[in-house]
Amino acid sequence: MSEYAASYKEQIVCDYSGNPLIEALPPIWSSDEVVDMLSHNEGHHDGERRLDAQYRMHCVRRLFRYFQPLEQHVDIEHRFSICIRQGYLHRSPLLPEYAKALTQGRNAIVSQKDYTQLNAFRPTAAGFTIIGLSGVGKTSAVTNILGLYPQIIDHAAYRGTPLMLRQIVWLKLDCPHDGSVKGLCLEFFEAVDRVVGTNYFEDYSRARHTVDVLMIRMTQAARLHCLGVLVIDEIQHLSMAKGGGQEKMLNFFVTLVNTIGVPVVLIGTSRAKVILQSDFRQARRGSGQGDLIWDRMKNDAAWDIFVSAMWQNQWTRQSVRLTDAYKNALYDESQGIIDIAVKLYAMVQVRAIALGKEAFVPSDFHSIASERLGLVKPMLDALRSGDRKKIDMYGDIAPVSIEDYYSAYAAALEVNNVPRKRNEISLSEKAVLKLLELGVEPPKAKHLVGKVLAENQDIRNVAEAVRIAYRTVLTEAEPNVIDEHRQDDLRNAVGYADMKANGMIETEEW
Repeated sequence: MSEYAASYKEQIVCDYSGNPLIEALPPIWSSDEVVDMLSHNEGHHDGERRLDAQYRMHCVRRLFRYFQPLEQHVDIEHRFSICIRQGYLHRSPLLPEYAKALTQGRNAIVSQKDYTQLNAFRPTAAGFTIIGLSGVGKTSAVTNILGLYPQIIDHAAYRGTPLMLRQIVWLKLDCPHDGSVKGLCLEFFEAVDRVVGTNYFEDYSRARHTVDVLMIRMTQAARLHCLGVLVIDEIQHLSMAKGGGQEKMLNFFVTLVNTIGVPVVLIGTSRAKVILQSDFRQARRGSGQGDLIWDRMKNDAAWDIFVSAMWQNQWTRQSVRLTDAYKNALYDESQGIIDIAVKLYAMVQVRAIALGKEAFVPSDFHSIASERLGLVKPMLDALRSGDRKKIDMYGDIAPVSIEDYYSAYAAALEVNNVPRKRNEISLSEKAVLKLLELGVEPPKAKHLVGKVLAENQDIRNVAEAVRIAYRTVLTEAEPNVIDEHRQDDLRNAVGYADMKANGMIETEEW
């Protein structure tokens, strides 16, 4: 949860001036700024390719934090930027309408009125809907974009006027698996409790409140904390609602928009399309933003950008250069679904590292897909065919798990490494031991060897690694000409004669 004290900014758009809820928000960002803030690609660090296999197996996990912003991510951020600000236009806590709305909500709770009778704010933003296949990145995109905004803003005073308020900029919920309105209300209360420290869930979950009563309380909480946008994921679960629950929840979303001006953003798979063919669709048209149909990536320039950036996250000993053959093989097996593409790229590295191959070829994507993507094969085959009827038969793609695959190859790695661990010492360890014999302090020895091996990745000889590392020691010890008769001359150190006899010292350098 991100939280900070309100800091009010001058507004370029005059409509937003004088409203503390808007002035406390971050600035309106340009597309380039959004891309910079959303980008997350650590890649591999210097020397990581030379780490032992068990460490590199951990490094592969870094792939799952990789995020490459694309055109649709910028579009979604701009939509959120607009709907949050527009939703706050007529909901300033400085206006008398704010206190009037809270009073009305309190009276409705006491008299147990129907939530549809609530009326206070003129709606100025209605949100939007994101529909797309599972795994294309809808949820991760929205989560990362919301992360750019503080979730809680604490107000104490606005330009000299006392203002004790905890503003909730955004809340993100998952639609209950049974599509129940009551389940959504309770999840809402639990989410509010987490971010502002209230006890709504405890108060309302124990008593047997009707759905109408819970809806009034949910509306009142949204008003009190000036909720900026409500995001509801997995909206396709509404298809499971019974007894008119689907229609009731959609009507409630309209109420949130129309009575308190909270924009509602819905996220779902293609199964949600039928659900949204209702009055709620018409209610959202006032926003002018339209709905976003998020399709899988095409094998085009955007795919090149995505794969090229992801390719930096590579930990096989041998550097595998990205070619069109790799791009096309990965696309063919993932069909442009980001979640599958990232996991396939992780799997191909895990296998190469664990089996000691230390490289991979395009055909490896095909063989791993054949092994691991059996559950999603029918959907992927439908996507390959391009037949819309076949594609519509599969509303969701089964999640692809890498955990069992990772565990299996991690176990294979341990078995394969037992003989080597018993009988061999790595090059870096041998070099460190030699430096220790020469009197170099342990931390210094480990640092120097690591640096030498990272900068000279073609080194395969212990003597060469020690010679380069020890030269650094000598240079740091005495930058000027060394007097061979001095007692602190390093040529008089224990072990120097052995190094010289073994050819580790080039005498002409002395």
